[in-house]
Amino acid sequence: MNRTLEESGATFAVGIVSAVNAATGWARVRLPAYDNLETAELPVLQRRTHRDKALDLPDVGEQVALILDRRGEDGVVLGAIWSEADPVPQSDGPDVDVRRYDDGTLLRYDRKAHKLTAEVKGSVDIVADGVVRAESKTRLELAAPETAILTNAFSMSGYSGGKARAAGTTRATLRGTFYVMDGDVIADGVSMKRHPHMGVEPGSGRSGEPVATE
Repeated sequence: MNRTLEESGATFAVGIVSAVNAATGWARVRLPAYDNLETAELPVLQRRTHRDKALDLPDVGEQVALILDRRGEDGVVLGAIWSEADPVPQSDGPDVDVRRYDDGTLLRYDRKAHKLTAEVKGSVDIVADGVVRAESKTRLELAAPETAILTNAFSMSGYSGGKARAAGTTRATLRGTFYVMDGDVIADGVSMKRHPHMGVEPGSGRSGEPVATE
């Protein structure tokens, strides 16, 4: 028989997480207002658990809000709430969504400035079964002391109908065959396809070095 809300005697409570079971997504909570009574394992409210799944568990020692039945035997952990021990961090305003992790990693989105920032204290892996595409309407920058590209084929073409070009002041080492289609390779003004030579002599003599084209 279904119980009425009055019969169930649902109670709101605030407590401190005393144990977390990551395998089940449940937690035990100590209740200071009830002589530090510890609850049985209770489910922790999650955003999704069926087709899409999300798991975000509180830490041991974190203050949480929960709903308990009349006997305190059953209930659900609603989520973490701010406390004197864990005060609200310095706010960047209502337009900023921030997630800071204990290791210093920061995920931040400013909807007013339209800027997404990710500061990761470690490595970032992106693995996809399909195409991975990154596009900027203005400029795409990669900055690192060393960059490695592991691929079986590398191609470069113009963006949005433009012409592809490469410029820089660094050194590149290519192993294998390099193809240039419908273009040329020019080094210090010397065209690979159309450069003339100095000191050209008939017979078996060697020509001089190539010179830059006008």
